[in-house]
This record gives sequence, C-alpha cells and structure tokens, in this order.
Amino acid sequence: MLADYLTYLDNHVNFVHATRKPPFNVHFHLHKGCEIFFLIRGDVNYFVEKTVYPLQYGDLIITNEHEIHKPALTTDAMYERVTIEFNPALIALFQTETIQPLQCFYDRPLGENNKITLTEQETSTLVALFQRYHETKKHPHSGVALTKLGCMLEIVTLVQRAFDTNKEKELGIGLHARLTPILAYLNQHLAEDLSLEKLEMTFFISRYHLSRLFKKHTGSTIHEYIVYKRIALAKQLLKDGANVTEACMGSGFNDYTGFLRMFKKKVGVLPKQYAKQANVQE
Repeated sequence: MLADYLTYLDNHVNFVHATRKPPFNVHFHLHKGCEIFFLIRGDVNYFVEKTVYPLQYGDLIITNEHEIHKPALTTDAMYERVTIEFNPALIALFQTETIQPLQCFYDRPLGENNKITLTEQETSTLVALFQRYHETKKHPHSGVALTKLGCMLEIVTLVQRAFDTNKEKELGIGLHARLTPILAYLNQHLAEDLSLEKLEMTFFISRYHLSRLFKKHTGSTIHEYIVYKRIALAKQLLKDGANVTEACMGSGFNDYTGFLRMFKKKVGVLPKQYAKQANVQE
C-alpha cells in the first residue's frame, strides 16, 4: 500500500507557497483531508467553524476534512502563506500506540484548538522543512517521493509535538455577539429549515441586517456557510455508514439531485464514491 502512495505522492500531499496582494476574498471551504496553514506575512483572522483566530508570523492553523474554514484579510498588507493539504490515510500508515501524528487533527472538538503558536526554534525548524519540501518540487530527482515523504513526516511530527507542548491552548475569539447564538443554532439544526425567513423569526433580526452582519464579519454569505456545514455533516454521515439518501436527508438537503450536484461541486466526487473511499482508507 505504501508503494501506491509513493507512486502518486503528489495526489496525496499538496504543498503550496503563495504570495498575493489584497484585496481579495476567500470563501468558506472544506478539504478532502487535513490541512496545515502557516502564516508568513499579512493581517489575517482565520475562521474555523464558528471560532476566529487572529494570526501573526509563527502561527499555525490545523484543520481536518470536517471543519469548514477560511482566512479573512483585515488590511491590504501583502499576504504570504504556506499550506499543506494531505491525505490522513498516508500518515496513518506510520502511526503506532506511542506515535500519533494525527491526534492533534482529530482528538478535539470541531473548531476548537485549531491554532498552534510556535516557539522561535519550532518556527525556524518548520520553515527549513518547508524550504526543503519546496526545493524537491523545483528540482525533482530519482527517489524524490521518499524525500518528500520523509520531510512530510517530520512536519506532522513537529506539529503534533508543538500541539502537545502548548501550555495554553488557543481558544480563539467569538464572532459578533448577535452572530454567536445564530451560528450555534445553525450547527444544531442543519437538517431543518434554515432559510433567512426562519432565522428572522427565530432571532427577531431582519434577514437583510443578518446578511449584512454576517458578510461584514466573515467576508462570506450565511448561505455559503450553511451549505458547507451541511456538506461536512453529509461527509460524516457517509463515513459512519449512512447511504446516500440518508446522508442527503440527514444533512438538510431535501432535493436529492441538488445534493448530488452540490456534493460533487464542493467535494470533487459523488457521495457514493466518497463513502467508498472513506471505507477503504479506514
């Protein structure tokens, strides 16, 4: 099995170093696996689920495939970051009873403890690992997959160690006071009617004011947030053994055809294929 991963390693590990000048907007999104986000420069608040993490150089954000997230740029300062999206099944091949490099990605509630503040030494070591990985991409050679894999294992090991040694877990900050109970309600009622009309009546807030408030504080629409939360729930239901119809109805997509189309658009594969892949990886 390891040989299969090595043959197509770039399909399982996606390393990106990018620089971009604001203004621009990044929408809420999900990944197929886990992600490590490292801020190099820029003024960023990072949203995971309903938590906001203010970032500075040396901060990491970790997410798994069930956590919707997005960076929000607060100024027009140059934005530079490194992201690594990876298939957790690859890293799981190296887990033992005492070595658990995926623990920090999964052994915590969704949207909590996503931020890791690194020490100067950890930051220096991680940046060196990023540079090494980047060099292997620029100058491929015989056995490059092994070099990349070794580097990736060092990265996830460092991240797990930093997570374990953080004396104070970063809890982040809440959204606007009017939005906090609304997001909590959305998370608890994803299978129900979550139209703006319903939210307007439930929270006694104008749908127009709610839409503007959500857009102002997250940079995205409340509809987009709900769609991704429902997709995340559908993925979990499929992984837990639900069939496609059960996942559709259980996550609030009452239109089966619309569910298939939206799932394929956001996840990249149809629900049945995702369920098969999830079972194979387990």
